[in-house]
Amino acid sequence: MKKVFVIAHTHWDFEWYFTRQDARIQFIYHMDEVLRALKNNVIDYYLLDGQMSIIDDYLESVPENAPELRKFIKSGRLFVGPWYTQVDEMVTSGESMVRNLQQGIKLSSELGRSVPIGYLPDSFGQNHDIPKIYNGFGIKNAVFWRGMPKEKSARYFYWTSDDNSKVLVANLRNGYPVGVDLMESPNYSDLLHKISTDTNVNNLVLPVGGDQRPVDFNLKQRIKEANASQNEFKLVEGTYPEYFKELAKEKELPTYSGEFVDPSTSKIHRGIYSSRADLKMLYDRLERLMTYEVEPLMAMAQYHGIETKPGIISQIWKTIFRGQAHDSAGGCNSDETNRDIYHRGEVALQLGLSLKGYLLRKLSSNVTDKMDLFFWNPTVSPITKVHRTYVITQSPDFKLVNEKGDKVEYQVIKQDKINRAVLRHNEKEMVPDYYYKTTIAVVLTIQPTDWTGILIKENVVDKNIVSKDSDVIENEYYLISMNHSGLTLTDKNSGKVYHDFLTIEDGGDEGDTYDYSPAYKDWILSLNFNDSETKGIKGELYNSLSIKGDWSLPADLEERSKKQKSKKLKYNLQLTLEKNTPVVGVTLNLANNVLDHRLRMVINTDINAKNSYSDTPFGTIERPVIDPHLKDWKDIGYHEEPTSIRPFLHFTNIHNSESSVSFIGLGEKDFQVIGDSFSSLAVTLFRGVGFLGRPDLLRRPSDASGLQTKYVPTPDSQLQGDMTFKGGIIVDKEFDPSKLQREHNLLSVDDLFYQNQDIDKFTMRVQYFRINKNIETLNHKSLVNVKADDLVESSFTSTTDGTGLVVRLYNPFKNTLKNPGSISLYDNCNIKILDLNNQVIENGVDNVKEYELSSFGPGEIRTFGIYPIE
Repeated sequence: MKKVFVIAHTHWDFEWYFTRQDARIQFIYHMDEVLRALKNNVIDYYLLDGQMSIIDDYLESVPENAPELRKFIKSGRLFVGPWYTQVDEMVTSGESMVRNLQQGIKLSSELGRSVPIGYLPDSFGQNHDIPKIYNGFGIKNAVFWRGMPKEKSARYFYWTSDDNSKVLVANLRNGYPVGVDLMESPNYSDLLHKISTDTNVNNLVLPVGGDQRPVDFNLKQRIKEANASQNEFKLVEGTYPEYFKELAKEKELPTYSGEFVDPSTSKIHRGIYSSRADLKMLYDRLERLMTYEVEPLMAMAQYHGIETKPGIISQIWKTIFRGQAHDSAGGCNSDETNRDIYHRGEVALQLGLSLKGYLLRKLSSNVTDKMDLFFWNPTVSPITKVHRTYVITQSPDFKLVNEKGDKVEYQVIKQDKINRAVLRHNEKEMVPDYYYKTTIAVVLTIQPTDWTGILIKENVVDKNIVSKDSDVIENEYYLISMNHSGLTLTDKNSGKVYHDFLTIEDGGDEGDTYDYSPAYKDWILSLNFNDSETKGIKGELYNSLSIKGDWSLPADLEERSKKQKSKKLKYNLQLTLEKNTPVVGVTLNLANNVLDHRLRMVINTDINAKNSYSDTPFGTIERPVIDPHLKDWKDIGYHEEPTSIRPFLHFTNIHNSESSVSFIGLGEKDFQVIGDSFSSLAVTLFRGVGFLGRPDLLRRPSDASGLQTKYVPTPDSQLQGDMTFKGGIIVDKEFDPSKLQREHNLLSVDDLFYQNQDIDKFTMRVQYFRINKNIETLNHKSLVNVKADDLVESSFTSTTDGTGLVVRLYNPFKNTLKNPGSISLYDNCNIKILDLNNQVIENGVDNVKEYELSSFGPGEIRTFGIYPIE
């Protein structure tokens, strides 16, 4: 007789076609029923969806119920955590996932205990790095539903990552709501046989619950009836920790590896990666702001006399997590909900930028030398790069001098003369009071976790680098020209010339907020920049090519079907080249006025690709340019076409033995390798659609996703209006994922600078406030210097207790890195090895200033706790 563990649970979407506020009110009263059911022993156990965000909101509204909640959690009857939100695994960075679990485990542990189960029952695909992330928190078991391919159909198996991390998985092939049939249908035998397919185990799991489903007060009675109705299965109320103990005893469970993104048992929504591009770009910016700027700045600031503020850091991250829940991140919501998501993100962005601005100002406030302009390096490696910044002066002429007194060359990009006269209704009464805001480019070398200062000498006519007008720009790596035949890029290293290397593709989108789907009567347009206004700036440090124009496009699907074009979509493309930088900077401004279409940026190469490459939370992944089941997906029963559209976090790439072409994204999230020879890399900028869900799409037959019986219009998802897309292109001889991640990190960091001046009090909003000088005089402290070019710096922040620093590195390669390098330290330090929750797992070494790194295995993540000795 097989044993069936019945798990009472709810799946509580944080927000969806309803708002967070709708769900919050419903959950308050739902919890009354849960607590009553546990108190009266109507149910033995209950699982609160593996996420803490709903409980965080609940306790904010009903704090008086905290003791009772804590009582049932401690007694092992109410199960909470380990996540803060049900994260989207495909478009969320590794560090954001780590912070999500850190926050979820912290809050659930404070209430009594955290469930040691990786519980993501409804994510739209499973990322191949998840086992290593779970193992980094000591989690050995996982539950999910979607994504298993036809070839890997087992319900219960071991899942491994490239670093040999392993979790035991219960795959809910019939979905987390499957157990509702136990409560609503008398066909117990049919249900039990359905959940026992594709497995030979003697211990099965049956989750009983669903989306916002109320507590089943008659669960015990239904279990009793099911047991009495047949003799093949014995049903018992259970818990996932109890179940996995029994499952681990089963023999001959298969082992699988890789990502799981196939629509074999359910829809997977591969087209969702580019839905609501505005939300994805906003939350990607928040991730980057916190990971690469705010947290490192705060970590450095604590060693310059400024206290860390973990509370405000946590507050911002919680907002990010809420925006990265699987539906929230997908943007597959009502317009009202998406407006809430966007507003929360904007508030968090303002908070993060204000915190960054305050730290830069406070750090620069107490200096002994006569320096005016300060630049900071928030990474654990030295950086030499072109910084674009602005200087506020009374005079249009000035000279820059470094800390040694040497002249610093700079290039003027533009100079604005600004009148700060006191305002009067009659402008003739205003007394002119002019100053100058000069945007410059300057090359600086800054040591790791350190700063450099510059003195501005005004009223000095200095011979500096001149910016010239040009329609050709170049640096050591590339030459880019624009003429009647299109954009041409010359790779100076290889001598290859790429004609029309950058184009735009426009096509119809008759999908919905879940999925891209081509129009039934589509018309794909290849757009170039030939009929445009071109203006270039050429200089030794900074080059820019601005290309303005408009494209004629169909206004909507009806016009597209008739191959008519009545709309002019305005664009402004800016390409930049900087000295010693192998990245072509790309900024594209658009004024979208077209409905139901998808716009992609296409990088045209000479590479006939068989596979594509992109980054994952803590590694890289190789995928075929055509999905193996693209031709037979209907025959094998897939729920949608397994398109070759793929997600990426920071970069995507195609390469061969001679050439490598990569796109570095700053918020763009999906790509596809296209063309007759698969030589073009198409990165989706955005897609505009007008409905939450639509039925019978070309890519996705049958019922609409979301709500099957109701059209929910989402006009906001057409993304009308101005949009800006940023990124970079790298042409190289070989594919180097660690180099690409470093370049992404550099692109992500806005120049961290601050000028001590009182001419313009509005360079940042917080500058209007007066502050006292920092208690410590600013000194150089290069706290941590990681000398390991092949490793990726994933995180630099403070330890949980504020007594040290955390540096996280990982190996993005599929091979072992022997003798990868070393870590140099400013002071003698104790070094400990931490897990992903910043808990010590190995003592490491004590009282050292130099630390040799041992070999890093394929895909290995390693976290170092660095504790300076007082």
